[in-house]
Amino acid sequence: MTTTRDRILDAAESIVIRDGVARLTLEAAAAQAQLSKGGVLYHFRTRDALVSGMVERLVAAFDADLDDEVAADDATGAAASGRYIRAYVRATVRPPRTEEDVRRERAGAAVLAAMASEPELLEPLRLSFDRWQLRLVSDGIDPVRATVARLAADGLWLVDLFGFAPLDEPLRAWVAAYLEDLAR
Repeated sequence: MTTTRDRILDAAESIVIRDGVARLTLEAAAAQAQLSKGGVLYHFRTRDALVSGMVERLVAAFDADLDDEVAADDATGAAASGRYIRAYVRATVRPPRTEEDVRRERAGAAVLAAMASEPELLEPLRLSFDRWQLRLVSDGIDPVRATVARLAADGLWLVDLFGFAPLDEPLRAWVAAYLEDLAR
């Protein structure tokens, strides 16, 4: 069951994807979610709070992807060392599998672009990257290799996100496999 908060965040993402971040207002989110402005204000007091809610949801979804990938790695019987970085690489570089994945990536790109003009909104994302990095460097493999794999995976994600010379599928798959091999 979708909560009112999720309806508002879905509406905000739709606006950002369709019209750009500049058009995201509490009024627009209320109209898109078919709620009163008061209904939106109950959950998000300001536009910045709404954007922060979108970021929190993106981080939570990525954390869930990481947990799924760690569990999948566990199921293969692979070595415990490097498990988290392998999961990070897979969660970061895999192509979107569902329509929801595509929507999340498009919303993520728009939100990141908006946050660039309001650096204080990046703080929750910075804290998440700090948390991920700490986990990566204590994953039982050389911390430099883990960090290089993470930085390369992040770079591939940004290439895909913003369309900066995206790799064709065979090369992309090779790069992803290479990054996973760094974690072994």
